[in-house]
Amino acid sequence: MRTYQLTPEQLERYKNGEKLEDILKGEDTMEQQKPKVIAYAKYEEVVAERDELKKQLEELKANATQDKDDAQIEWLKHEADQAHKLLTEKEKEVEHWKELFETAMADKERLHKENLLLENQVQRLKEVNDELTAKNERYFADLMRLEQEVKGLRLYALQKLHIDVYGA
Repeated sequence: MRTYQLTPEQLERYKNGEKLEDILKGEDTMEQQKPKVIAYAKYEEVVAERDELKKQLEELKANATQDKDDAQIEWLKHEADQAHKLLTEKEKEVEHWKELFETAMADKERLHKENLLLENQVQRLKEVNDELTAKNERYFADLMRLEQEVKGLRLYALQKLHIDVYGA
């Protein structure tokens, strides 16, 4: 078995399906140009190293993606914790406002009942006032009538006394 040293271009041509004899025929012209020749074994080593580097690059990308995903997960956990804290705080605030609302509604109901009682009491007092005003007017009318009677009786008594004392 014979080994040949192929240039990267020749190797590429060989991989593309060109016959080895055709490639080697052109070797004479290549010698005149004196290109850099790489041993086939060295080329395979370089290709293997390149493939290894590509594999490492893919692993690094995967790890970077994993690290990025881990960072996103941590960030999302942090955001979830913050959201939970905010939610808890807002629930407490809502509960506080709910208690205040219920207290205000109970106070409103109590004040409404108290207002109704006071309105009823005012109505009764107005009725009592009207009754007392009517009584007062009757008593005043009676007083005026009685004062006129007393005045008349005094005049009568004065005239009677005058007649009895002085004669008529």
